[in-house]
Amino acid sequence: MLISSCGSTGGGTGQASSPAPVSTTDQAATVDLVVEIRNDGQNTSYSLQCAGSTALATSKHPNAAKACELLARDSKFLDPSPDPTSQMCTQLYGGPATASVTGTIAGKAVDRDFDLKNGCGISAWTAALPLLVEQPAGT
Repeated sequence: MLISSCGSTGGGTGQASSPAPVSTTDQAATVDLVVEIRNDGQNTSYSLQCAGSTALATSKHPNAAKACELLARDSKFLDPSPDPTSQMCTQLYGGPATASVTGTIAGKAVDRDFDLKNGCGISAWTAALPLLVEQPAGT
């Protein structure tokens, strides 16, 4: 037998209150990221700040507008990378380039590394374009 109940400790017959509507400006994610790319002994670092899909003037990223649009659409590619032992990846080497993205999106910490060691890494890097600026030569 399944018994379920709902109720409150307060009496009264007033209408239930609903949450206050959230304005679209409250929903716009605030992005503050540092993108570091290492390739062929050269290190390059860019800062990116966005209000929703709009790049802020403080950004020092060559593709800031496109990167902010990408992050506003979907930033799941910045979730921690899956355990490499749980993935089947092609053994296609894309080159020695690596990248890291650190900072915050909507107050949540971001710390994601990218490489081109195999097909999974190449795919992840490609999904992160234009945030990672460009696909290194050789991929």
